[in-house]
Amino acid sequence: MNKIYKFGLALLASCVAAGTMTSCDDWTEPESVDLVYNTPGEVDPAAYAKYLAGLRQYRQTDHKLVYAWFNNPTSDQTTNTRAERIDALPDSIDFVVFNNPADIAPATVADMNAARENRGMKFSYVIDFDAMKLAYLNHVALATEEEPYDVDFLDFLTDTTSTTLTFVKKNNFDGIMIAYTGKNTTHLTGTELTEYKNQENVFIGIMADWHARNPEMQIDFFGKPQNVANKDLVNDCHVIFLSESQSANSVYGFGMAKAMASVEGVPTDRFGIITSYTDPADEKVGYMADGSLCITSLANWASGENVKAAGFTNVAYDYFTLPTTYKVVREAIQILNPSNL
Repeated sequence: MNKIYKFGLALLASCVAAGTMTSCDDWTEPESVDLVYNTPGEVDPAAYAKYLAGLRQYRQTDHKLVYAWFNNPTSDQTTNTRAERIDALPDSIDFVVFNNPADIAPATVADMNAARENRGMKFSYVIDFDAMKLAYLNHVALATEEEPYDVDFLDFLTDTTSTTLTFVKKNNFDGIMIAYTGKNTTHLTGTELTEYKNQENVFIGIMADWHARNPEMQIDFFGKPQNVANKDLVNDCHVIFLSESQSANSVYGFGMAKAMASVEGVPTDRFGIITSYTDPADEKVGYMADGSLCITSLANWASGENVKAAGFTNVAYDYFTLPTTYKVVREAIQILNPSNL
């Protein structure tokens, strides 16, 4: 339980109990109390060191990987909550995927380095073709005769992709996730097909070139691998997250995403299924059609399926789930890997 929350409850209880005799405002000589909250490493350094060694060893075992999308605070944020701290995440999360990779708060950088060294946790972020295309179209839509936007999309794509790749070493990530949805090209005209192929070739080509020059960096995929024309890079990916699973409202949808991606040239031994925790702003997010939590349903389904990884978005909202932090995520990890630490 959050330490401040525990102290707040104790103080509130004192005020309520004193209410039958006197009010809190009547206190004239408050007594200071020295509260000391020790970390596990401070309580028993030897035992905690042994635990961390076991955790790092666990990373090397054959288990279902867990990815968590993380809404990291940026350097201009003056405050942040424990839900925005890496050191509060469940230890058995394998990869943390940053939503704001370009600008990372200094405290988050320190947390990253400590989690990587001590817990063996790794960090990544998504480079999204569709997001870049949408950004380009927004620029075009806002253009006027006085302020035209005459940049070619392929030039925009090249510059944006190349710039986004610089975040890897600038902010000390362990790898990247390549997001590409693509489309079924059966009904495209000759001109449309040429344009489509040129765009894919530029984006995938830049990624393939970067991968060849940085083989030590892990690459993952997010999207529809069946729509990628040249699947060489897809075959090099550690995990292939199927974007269609994100909108599934039943476990049948998870299975359908696998079936649709199982085409010639796509390795089916490394599929990842992704879903979301609930969102206070949208009551439909995070729940299956039967009312069950998506994360729990995915864990139960994936535990008996040939999938390599499970991905969870919106995990910050689970931080506040009582009686412990990240209650739903922790339970899902235990379902996926019953023997994990």
